[in-house]
Amino acid sequence: MAKALCVITSYATLLMLLRLAQIVVEKGPVVNSFPIASLPLGELVLTVYVDELALIPTVFFALFASAAITYSVKYLSPENKYRPVPNTFNRGFSFMLLFLGSLIGCCFSGNMIFFLIFWEITSICSFFLVGFWQDDPKCVAAAFKTFIMLHIGTFGLLIGSILAYLTVGTWEIHAWSHSLPNHPIMPLVILLFLIGLLPKAVQFPLHSWFPDATVTATPIIVYVHNGFISALYAFLRFFGQIFAPSIRSAEMLPALSLIFGNPSILAFIMSLVGALTSILAAFFGLLENESKRVVAYCDISALGSTVMILGFATSLGFVAGLLGMIYHVLFTALIFLALGGAIFQVGKTSMDFMGGLSRYMPITTTIGTIGALSMAGFPFLGYFTALWLGIYAALELNALIFIVLLLFSSILKTAAILRMINTVFFGKAMEYKGKITEPSALMLFPMLLLLTCLFVFGAYPQLLLNHLVIPAVSRLQPDSKLILVMGDIIAGAGLWNPLLGTLIFLLYLGLVATLIYLALKRGAVYAEKAYVRREETFKPFICGEDVNLLDEVRARHFYHIFTNVVKIDAICHALNIDRFYYALAEKFFAFCRGLLRLDIRQKYFPAVLSFTLGALIMIILAVLVG
Repeated sequence: MAKALCVITSYATLLMLLRLAQIVVEKGPVVNSFPIASLPLGELVLTVYVDELALIPTVFFALFASAAITYSVKYLSPENKYRPVPNTFNRGFSFMLLFLGSLIGCCFSGNMIFFLIFWEITSICSFFLVGFWQDDPKCVAAAFKTFIMLHIGTFGLLIGSILAYLTVGTWEIHAWSHSLPNHPIMPLVILLFLIGLLPKAVQFPLHSWFPDATVTATPIIVYVHNGFISALYAFLRFFGQIFAPSIRSAEMLPALSLIFGNPSILAFIMSLVGALTSILAAFFGLLENESKRVVAYCDISALGSTVMILGFATSLGFVAGLLGMIYHVLFTALIFLALGGAIFQVGKTSMDFMGGLSRYMPITTTIGTIGALSMAGFPFLGYFTALWLGIYAALELNALIFIVLLLFSSILKTAAILRMINTVFFGKAMEYKGKITEPSALMLFPMLLLLTCLFVFGAYPQLLLNHLVIPAVSRLQPDSKLILVMGDIIAGAGLWNPLLGTLIFLLYLGLVATLIYLALKRGAVYAEKAYVRREETFKPFICGEDVNLLDEVRARHFYHIFTNVVKIDAICHALNIDRFYYALAEKFFAFCRGLLRLDIRQKYFPAVLSFTLGALIMIILAVLVG
């Protein structure tokens, strides 16, 4: 009954947000303020500010949350072969609902204090959700790593917010845009906010918590990960609106203009962080053999591409980034949930022990494959539209190098994600214990719901552009020049009709599939002879080894060229931020153990003295700030 109530609550939240979106689209933003209390650091006022930009992350996260909670009812059960869970109500459902509510509060907050409060609640929920398997040391370690990295970002946001308040004298976010742009403290505030958003946007160098967090239950980790939309919302709200004048007025270094085009130096830094993340994460995904970690790295790479496009700080870049964020929620969910269905049935997560599941789970295989193709930028599956507009945004700035990096990262993450899909679902079949079947309806329905949304918004992105995305960007930047005319997306030097393109593509795909089927049927009698010819053709190129090795993409020799020729593993090791994280974490825990020994050894005087000094420092700071 409690689980059913959670499912009903999530869908009810989604319906209310859809109704609120209708009101905002028709009548404009909803704004209201409720005074709470007076504080030494200013008035505490609950300001609700709901516009199109705030609705985009909340509506689509509520959609995914509803699907994930429904999926979890069956996944978190005794039938899970990977890790059985008692049928009783567990804390995962409570924290997923709390996460949903806090994310909505974060996006709807017009007051920075409440924004930080809700931001912190999402971080705490992430900590408990990642640590769902409390008896697993790896899960506990991943939860603490998540907590530490997310709070590095929170600390940056807090310091940046205090500096902004001391400059402007108000916590109201939208009032900052009137006084902050010309203040000399702005570069420092922008830098602190950028650091604050890096971990939740899963960007280098604060991205490594997410692959480690995949040790938790599959629907839970993708739930936590899709909370990245709060960071991208904050990215757009602050860098696209509040700090936009300062970012646009910052100069570009002449030496870099020849290579990176015409973005300002601040926009260049943001785009460079995204570009580095997209390339590096894709490299890690190529070398990974754990299925969920492969998907995690590919997701980080796709997020890096989105941040790179948002970093252009142009209206077209914001439109492309918002579309990318929406499609990312959908294809990420499809891939993870399809993979979760495979793990649920097989009981394994490593690609060395999975394969050939398409014959047992054709529906799940189809859903996961479509999600992977969307991530790869396959035409007419949504994400292609975002990448297409992102390329035009780069062309507006003459930033050709970012186009090259965008395409290069797309190739790398496509190779990594298709390797995982091929190995798990289409590769050599393994010997499994027990019968392998499709997941239950409670797990298939959420995937089919999200797949339908991906098809609809992929074939007709004008639904999003007309009603949410373009109005949101127009409110951020009134001089937005992106328009829609009779269903065509017009940008720069070209136009494109996604619906017409989708229909033509599907007809073409059907024709090709028919021809392939007829060719295979006709050539079936020659199968054995063709196999011998194929083996004789390829053996000279693989030193006489068995040609079947070419089909075994899970095998380590398949990536020999990456590790021994291109030296990708050396690049990944050199840029692996976890080496520094573990060193700092060890020193921090050693410091904590040292503090504990104060009480264990009954050294009360040092303990009381340290407490008194800390309290004195806090009182002095409060008096000075007040």
